[in-house]
Amino acid sequence: MWSDRTPPELLRELVDKVRSVRLAPSAESMGFALLNEKLFQNPLAIVSYSGGLGSVSGPDGSVELPGAAFDVLHAALEAWRGLSGALLVGFLSYDLALEIEQLGSAPAQNFNFPSLHFGLYEAQAENLCRPDPSGTVLQPVSSGPLISHPDRPGFEAAVERIVATIYAGDIFQTNLCRCIETPLEPGREWELFQRLRSVSPSRYEAFLRIGSDQALLSISPELFLKVDAGVVESSPIKGTRVRADTEAEDLALATELVTSEKDRAELAMIVDVVRNDLARVCEAGSVQVTTHAELMKLPTVQHLFSTVKGRLRKGSDTIDLLRAAFPAASITGAPKIEAMRVAMREEGRLRGPCMGAIGWISLDGRMEMSVAIRTAFVTEGRVRYYAGCGITSDSIPSSEFDESSHKAAAFVRALGMKAGN
Repeated sequence: MWSDRTPPELLRELVDKVRSVRLAPSAESMGFALLNEKLFQNPLAIVSYSGGLGSVSGPDGSVELPGAAFDVLHAALEAWRGLSGALLVGFLSYDLALEIEQLGSAPAQNFNFPSLHFGLYEAQAENLCRPDPSGTVLQPVSSGPLISHPDRPGFEAAVERIVATIYAGDIFQTNLCRCIETPLEPGREWELFQRLRSVSPSRYEAFLRIGSDQALLSISPELFLKVDAGVVESSPIKGTRVRADTEAEDLALATELVTSEKDRAELAMIVDVVRNDLARVCEAGSVQVTTHAELMKLPTVQHLFSTVKGRLRKGSDTIDLLRAAFPAASITGAPKIEAMRVAMREEGRLRGPCMGAIGWISLDGRMEMSVAIRTAFVTEGRVRYYAGCGITSDSIPSSEFDESSHKAAAFVRALGMKAGN
């Protein structure tokens, strides 16, 4: 359960194991990270989690950490807490929800990628130059084909079933994703990320080099969790309209979004889930909605978003907050647990790092994590991107598929390809 803290005996055992790994600048093969235009290089150590087993690696080798993913992350923070100014930079897979909630049988994993991966860094270089895409014709970086799981008929049928589930009273809404994947030419991961951030720059850009053939690429606009001086902040996004070619058309679409009863109701339900999640670990009465249904304009789409804030309760820390709020409400649904079960059943696939969380955790109690939307990961010669839609009782199957296509437009353009079904 989300409320299960790491047992003290297990935590001590894991902390001792983490401390047994010598920290020192490591080889380039251990990876690097670009996060919000800050470049992190030469990690002191890497903490990772795959297949139910954690590990910590340093320049002299690695140790295994038996325990659940959040236990492993908790131990790393405790073991390295004395390193002033150091940060853990990395990601949490959406599928770690299976370890903290009872979601039923998990789909079979059809890719090789860590469920958790953080590098420990002491310093970063800022202001990495952004490429200029003006006048550039993007040549394909993939030999194709571009495949959608499910395809359009399958996705629309899933929307119909979910709408029936909503009318049956089981849930109010859920987030349905489709996986868009294609082969990627070896060594083109960084180029693809640069294309993504050129086509659709965002607030939370991230590139994580996991291994020689594994990488995570994200251009997320959505804040999952931020903690600073004990104040917690989350900004869920809901409602989408495409950006238009003319100012008048763009304004009309923005007005339609802001006044849409469906989209505002969808956001309001998710805001309630966020308030509930934060209230689990925040001081009583401190959780407040500070802005609601504001307009966010991005290069290819525009959204509604709200901001919820609270004050972390004494005795609670960033790990408690992550357990309480993970995964983000906007990519789960309401009520949260049943909505996740419905989505997992309909998708029939693990999401991997997509729809999880990406960012940094300091050793002094601060944190900033984005929701891993507009995110792709590369492994075994293929790149996978997940596009999700909030499904409600008013959802029209064809419109939801079109919305997912709008959300994937920057990714498809960065590939130099054309969207299909």
